[in-house]
Amino acid sequence: MVMKNKFKEFFKTKIELIIMAVFALLSVVAIQTNLFQKLDYRLYDSMLKITKGIEAHPNIVIVDVDDESLGRVGSWPWTRDILGNALIRMKEFGAKQAVFDIEYISPSSKGVNENLSDTVNKTFIDGEQAISSSISEFANGIEGGTVNAKNAQEHAENLISNEIDGILYEMQKEITSGFELDYDDFFARCVQFFGNTSLTVNMRHIAQKSDESEENYARTRFLFNNVTDEKNLIQKGNIYSVKEEASQELGFTPALHKILSRAQGLGFTNVIVDKDGIRRRIELLNFQNGKYVGQLSFAPLMKLLDVQSMERTSNSIILQGLKNPNSDSRYSVTIPLDKHGRMLINWLHESYVDSFRHVPSYLLYNLDLAEKLIIQNLSDIKNADLSSLSEEDAEYILNSMYFEDEYEKLSNSKKRLLLKCRGFDEEGKAIKGGLSEEDYEKYFSARTEFFKNLKEFSDSFATVPGFDQIPELPKLSKSIEFYLRDFETLKGSMEGAFCIIGNSATSSTDLGVTPFSKQYANLGLHANVINTILQKKFIREIDPLLGLLFCVVFILLTMRITAKFSTGKKNFTRFLYVIVPLVVFYILMTQFNIYVPFVILFAFSFLNYFAGIIVNFHAINTDKKFLQSTFSAYVAPAVVDEIIKNPETAKLGGNSKNITALFSDVKTFSGFTEAVNNAEGESKGAERLVSILNGYLGALSDAIMDCHGTIDKYVGDEIVSFFGAPVDDKENAFHACLAGIRMLQAEAKYNEENKDKLPINPRTGEPFYLNSRVGINTGNMVVGNMGTKKKLNYTVMGNNVNLASRLEGTNKVYNSWIMCSDSTWNAADNGENKGLLVARKFDFVRVVNIENPVQIHCILGLKDELPAKQIEAAEIFNEGIKWYLKGNDFPDTPKDPEDFKKAYQFFKNAKECFPQDMSSDVFMKRCSYFLIYGSGEKWDGVFTMKEK
Repeated sequence: MVMKNKFKEFFKTKIELIIMAVFALLSVVAIQTNLFQKLDYRLYDSMLKITKGIEAHPNIVIVDVDDESLGRVGSWPWTRDILGNALIRMKEFGAKQAVFDIEYISPSSKGVNENLSDTVNKTFIDGEQAISSSISEFANGIEGGTVNAKNAQEHAENLISNEIDGILYEMQKEITSGFELDYDDFFARCVQFFGNTSLTVNMRHIAQKSDESEENYARTRFLFNNVTDEKNLIQKGNIYSVKEEASQELGFTPALHKILSRAQGLGFTNVIVDKDGIRRRIELLNFQNGKYVGQLSFAPLMKLLDVQSMERTSNSIILQGLKNPNSDSRYSVTIPLDKHGRMLINWLHESYVDSFRHVPSYLLYNLDLAEKLIIQNLSDIKNADLSSLSEEDAEYILNSMYFEDEYEKLSNSKKRLLLKCRGFDEEGKAIKGGLSEEDYEKYFSARTEFFKNLKEFSDSFATVPGFDQIPELPKLSKSIEFYLRDFETLKGSMEGAFCIIGNSATSSTDLGVTPFSKQYANLGLHANVINTILQKKFIREIDPLLGLLFCVVFILLTMRITAKFSTGKKNFTRFLYVIVPLVVFYILMTQFNIYVPFVILFAFSFLNYFAGIIVNFHAINTDKKFLQSTFSAYVAPAVVDEIIKNPETAKLGGNSKNITALFSDVKTFSGFTEAVNNAEGESKGAERLVSILNGYLGALSDAIMDCHGTIDKYVGDEIVSFFGAPVDDKENAFHACLAGIRMLQAEAKYNEENKDKLPINPRTGEPFYLNSRVGINTGNMVVGNMGTKKKLNYTVMGNNVNLASRLEGTNKVYNSWIMCSDSTWNAADNGENKGLLVARKFDFVRVVNIENPVQIHCILGLKDELPAKQIEAAEIFNEGIKWYLKGNDFPDTPKDPEDFKKAYQFFKNAKECFPQDMSSDVFMKRCSYFLIYGSGEKWDGVFTMKEK
């Protein structure tokens, strides 16, 4: 027994700690099973939207194959020469990096060469010029002294093997393949021509097969081998990601070898999609045969920044020895990762089109077309009619042929450079030398000089008299002007840029959902990845178990500090269980980009708060004995609610309030009682009467309480109720009238549903239906607790209460069912409720024991629930009552009988319009009486009641 009591005492004093321990254990299980993961995702998205937005790095440019580009260039997929030419143009603009988010994993169809003979002839001419140029360079070396007797043989062998052999090989290839256009070969050469081009590798198993030697080439040449991962966390994270995808398995499918062998890098395109379909995080590395593949944009960024080493720790990846682009110094960056090794992407807050700089790919395509148009304009000048010019000016204009020749030389130079793009070996060395910086410098300088001279040439047209009469000349000038304008604009956008190229059209399947957009091109995902790294604005996700530990410690400290607080103060401070962690985690995210998954932690904190409230409530029950002892003295739920809110209400006494009283009484209840007794006998009749009355009065009481009324008492078949206390109700008069309407509706429903249980009315032979009359009055009444401390009654008292009771009795005289005073009507038919009720305005009545007469109104119902005829009849009746009461303001003046005649006619019309309302008969009889016997010397419109 002693041990049992000690256990009870321990349980009593430590109950909150025990509850917290249980909730903590359940929270750990929920965290480990990702029970509320999707809710956490939503919370994360909401908090990310209110954090300070990250800025877009100025060097990131997205080259879009967008809807407009497809509309201008043609439907997707394009022939690969289009983006190949775009790469050459981007190189000319000075773009630093090109990353393709397009998987070139299969060969494209070859095009038909419609000019085969021209191709053969041109190949020989180009080859001859290329060989001639190479020999000229060798001769120039001899003249310049760079080639001498000692190294002449070496230079000669190099000329033959690296230059002439290559030219002859390419000539042979060009002729033998002249029947077709090899877009893949051209694109591959453009990839090498650009330089820092990165292609794709798919890290999932797909149907596309690739040669094992080609895969090994990609692994040897492009994968990172400077990664330290002692615990093999990267591979574990990769496996977890594949399991999440369920339908996928690991693989390795690089881009087409012909193209990839000309590139400088590759990266995987696979993205992480959370279980709710939103992209929030990304893997940066994938394990592959002892080496590591970088993410599509991460891999080229690391090579661009010349990362020395990468170290994977339990919750981060450390990039060491990154090259500072603005100096020779190096620095390190630590990228925080989630528990599965993925980096949270710090998305730009803007939509896809408003984030980063965008260059629609058709602008590059159009620039090529504009260049071709210039050359066409030059050609057109040859055939132009120059007869209007002087011989000297015409000869000057025909210098345009010089520029045609110069442009042909530029085209041949471009082809020679592309011929040098033979790919790279596994060590990354260009086959047969490849391109040098000098090659680029010569080619692009020649182009710059060409267009500079051409611009000067076209500008000089203005000095030629009558030049504007020759349409070919202004056309050339405008073409050059537009070309150079667009050239400078695009160069300004792409110079030094890290370019990501891909399809962002709405028809593309490469679209996803982000925390900020329901349709966001994945092209932008790769831009956001490197933007997060370049801006060093990382989001760190804290393990929710650490967050749970914080909550537990905080709750324990709060319990300790508030141990001696009063119950009320304890309840208040326990609300801090929820507020403080919420505020702390909010500040961590919005100010420091530290995110703590909070849904489970919020549930844990709230449950502890709620449990604490329950424990405290149980502890203070003994302090509420007075309150509990008074419950039996009240019957209305509103009264009990008010006492719970304010125990002072339970004290004896009352106060005066402007409220509304409602009395109801059953018509011919004595006859109903007699009918029950006759049917059942005295003893059983009483039981049946109580049963019927309980059901009937219960239905009426529910109607009263549904309209915010308080049941005061039951007196036999009478219900005493009031509105506006204990809970204040500014619309108490309207609610009382509405309650009267609902009572009659509930009454009708009760009679219909219980007609088989009701006794038979001996006078009609039909069920003895129950019908109640209602009286309502509004005014100042004393409301409060009356009685003794042992037995209280929350009730109303006063003259206005008695008037409500008397008004219930006036229904007998007027053949009505709901009667209210003028004060009630004026308060009910007011404000927002104006016009909602329909009533017949009656005369003035002086009830028993109340000297002052009061005008009365018969409530018919709600306007939108009554038939049109009843409403029309009420309007007619109310016109009649005006004539009936006319002159009552001046009672000393005799009443004009004509007023009664007019009133009678209105009452008659109302009767004919709606015969069911018997009050018209009452006033028709009164009008007839006054017309026969007169209304006396004084007319005040008051009817005096002789009985209650």
